[in-house]
Amino acid sequence: MKDTLGTLLGFILGASLLVFGIIFPDRYSNYYVYQITTYDELITKMEEVGRPVVEIRQAKAELKQFKDSLVGSISKFLDIKSFGIVVGGAFAALLIAFPVSKAVSTIKFIALAFARRRLQEDFLEVYEIILRLLAKRNAGEIITDADIEEIQNDNLREWVQDFIAVDVVSEEMITEIIQSEIEMYNYRAYEEIDVLRFLGAATPAFGMVGTVVGLILMLGAASGENTSISDVMGSMSVALITTLYGVLAAQLILIPIASKRFQLKESNVKLLEMIQEGILYLKKRELVDVAAQDLIIYLPPKLRMQVEEERRAAMASGDLGL
Repeated sequence: MKDTLGTLLGFILGASLLVFGIIFPDRYSNYYVYQITTYDELITKMEEVGRPVVEIRQAKAELKQFKDSLVGSISKFLDIKSFGIVVGGAFAALLIAFPVSKAVSTIKFIALAFARRRLQEDFLEVYEIILRLLAKRNAGEIITDADIEEIQNDNLREWVQDFIAVDVVSEEMITEIIQSEIEMYNYRAYEEIDVLRFLGAATPAFGMVGTVVGLILMLGAASGENTSISDVMGSMSVALITTLYGVLAAQLILIPIASKRFQLKESNVKLLEMIQEGILYLKKRELVDVAAQDLIIYLPPKLRMQVEEERRAAMASGDLGL
């Protein structure tokens, strides 16, 4: 029911934005066009009523000052109609294509791309914790609740507690459970990536919709009587800026973030696979040196070199304690 309402809302929102793009006055959509139009009307009126030349020149000077100012330069690219058509239209399509929960979570997906990630440190932390727990387990010591609480990685902490501290699950069952967790993580991550890629394709499309709307409005303004250059400028700004918004949103934000999210997913999958292998080593009470040689391949090259140098230094000094 919720998805049906979301689809209906998407249709209504999309149609409303197209109507908004057509009927909203061009003059008020773009601040630059609004200022130019206002000054042009003011100067024309001053000339018609015979205002002093000094006042007319002052108004023209203010107009030129606005055109040359930073505010004037930036305001050329700010257009309400273009923003509404591109952003609102893409979100309306998203409501139709995906469940409401996924559409609403889009902002969260984008925010995650800017969150600080410690993946390299996570790999090293998992590596060191597994070897430390393995050394303790091989020495016949019990993995305590305090040891488990010190583990920062949620998956590693949970699986050590469920599969190692409570040693009743077989290796085959551990592998099956963890593989299922990895598959579910993959599925959820691909959902987020699909949403971002969909928006990356939708925003340029709605940019073209805005361009068509702007061109139609421009033709209508140009064919009318008493048409001023500002009337044509307002429609032209919609036609061009919507394309700009659509392309920038797709190529500068959505598609790069989707790519970054995919890379993050791949790294997390590798981390989960590393944890899975480490859990199985803990289950089998594998030799620490064997586990260290196998798990080190998961570390990024820079960290791998650092760990190998530290181990060589420890071997040279005769200190191999973990």
